[in-house]
Amino acid sequence: MNRSILAVLALAAAAVAQAAEDKTFVLTSIGGVDAALTERIRTHLEESSGVVVRPAPALAAEPGQTLEALGRAAAQTLGENDHSVIVLARPGAGQPQGVCLPRERFGILNLDRLEANDPGGKFERRVGQDALRVMTMLLDMSPCPFPLCLLVGYEKTEDLDQMSGNFCPPCQERFARLAREAGLRFVEKPEAGAEAAPAAGPVPADTPAPAAAE
Repeated sequence: MNRSILAVLALAAAAVAQAAEDKTFVLTSIGGVDAALTERIRTHLEESSGVVVRPAPALAAEPGQTLEALGRAAAQTLGENDHSVIVLARPGAGQPQGVCLPRERFGILNLDRLEANDPGGKFERRVGQDALRVMTMLLDMSPCPFPLCLLVGYEKTEDLDQMSGNFCPPCQERFARLAREAGLRFVEKPEAGAEAAPAAGPVPADTPAPAAAE
């Protein structure tokens, strides 16, 4: 067989083996979360972060489970090549807005809390913002002091409506570096000239934030 063909086959095999070893974030839901919403959030997370987010089947919840218990139950379903899981749940407005425990490999959001006090119809945007923030927490990223960055601190749920939906450029670079160090799989970019596949309705995002001052 031609040596060039053998070389191509060897490179392809190495690429497949490497892909099998790469880790991914997982997105799942618990408690009657709309499947179409979950998929739109998954698409948004991939487009905003650049890393692969694997969809997982919705999980059942037992009555009275705390948000933390639900997150731990979801973490128990993780596979060998899963980095951690992001959970969208509807446990009731009496539970916290979210819990993120990176050492236990899960972050869970309470959609009932994110949907409350939403006269502007920005519920889905809030979910996308907070889910992206959870991804950064699972990589042990620290908050950003820059006011036009997604990772700036906030106090009330409504504050999300005034915040950016994107990383500032330095945080975007920091996320990519930490993702590479964690062995996460990045979304493959289409080759130049290739026709792009139709999007699955991503969450609306603001215009990119300007770079933080030195």
